[in-house]
Amino acid sequence: MKKSIVQTVSLAAATLLLPNNAATASAAGPDQAGIEFFEQKIRPVLVEHCYKCHSKDSEKIKGGLRLDTRDGLLKGGDTGPALIAGDVEKSLLIKAVRYTDEDLRMPPRKSGGKLSDEQIADLEAWIRMGAPDPRASDAVIQEGPPLSDPEKVRNHWAFKLIRSNPKE
Repeated sequence: MKKSIVQTVSLAAATLLLPNNAATASAAGPDQAGIEFFEQKIRPVLVEHCYKCHSKDSEKIKGGLRLDTRDGLLKGGDTGPALIAGDVEKSLLIKAVRYTDEDLRMPPRKSGGKLSDEQIADLEAWIRMGAPDPRASDAVIQEGPPLSDPEKVRNHWAFKLIRSNPKE
């Protein structure tokens, strides 16, 4: 039996509106589950073992790598992106925590040494699921328009009279 375009579109719309349909559950499920996984398993490891050297609160950010924002993880540091979402083997973060490379071992021995096998497995699972991360970047958000202060407006160059001789 042939369906009209209206029937097909109506069926699709109805399917999306049903609260317990499989499509909605699978689309919403992994994202929320991934965020919960990050909050329960990943963030605590990063805070405990990484932020001392790789966060905005560090005295000096080691290797140019910030791990306290999603942007920092994706941008990476001096050696490249810390992770490639979905690709465990190409993620430098995993290479570092596995201690498979003499030159890249994190956290260093003086800071507690290698993570547990369970923590490493959690990081690997997190990257496989696409590295869901609810953290925003730490970009500065400006409060109000930059020229909302009347004194600043009065003295701003754009509001000065144009003169042929600046000394006039």
